[in-house]
Amino acid sequence: MPSRATVSDIVTRASHRDSAQPADLESRIRAGDVRAFEQLFRAHYESLCRFAHRYLLDPALAEDLVQDLFAHLWADRARLELHDSARAYLFASVRNRALNVRKRQLVENDWARDEALPDVRALHRAPATSDHALDVRERDAHLRSAIESLPERCRMVMRLRWQEQMSHAEIATIMGISRKGVEHQLSRGLTSLRQRFGRARAPD
Repeated sequence: MPSRATVSDIVTRASHRDSAQPADLESRIRAGDVRAFEQLFRAHYESLCRFAHRYLLDPALAEDLVQDLFAHLWADRARLELHDSARAYLFASVRNRALNVRKRQLVENDWARDEALPDVRALHRAPATSDHALDVRERDAHLRSAIESLPERCRMVMRLRWQEQMSHAEIATIMGISRKGVEHQLSRGLTSLRQRFGRARAPD
């Protein structure tokens, strides 16, 4: 994907030319018309940044997101399809990208909170060296077996969290329970695993 500078360079070069005449922007951009791309960029950039900011609450992050969108459009211009209107397409694209950013932020926040729980590292620790591959496979097999032995609701929450890497909010929606309920089931599952592995040596 072109860098952010690529978009700026394109717009700067185009700004020194005559204004683009009304035409089919989509087909012109697909053909590599820099002036058509500059027209699209200048017409919507500021409003798209304001729109992204509503989701992200961070002006710099919002601007980066919109810049990345236009960089992607230019890089992939040969397959560009604006459908009903350029404005609708751009705003929908910004919304989808902003929601993906928010989802990633939620997952990262949940992981940070989960890391504070006892023995949580046992669920996602990477092997130290290749010499321990067999031990790691055996540990993972025991871990899967331990999760399968949990009560149904607790087992499902643990699977969604550690295997599918879903956020607490996503699990709550899927399971039809509150986020507090998700946290309770995770704590319950981790306690059970700690008790089971504690008889030998809890994974670290």
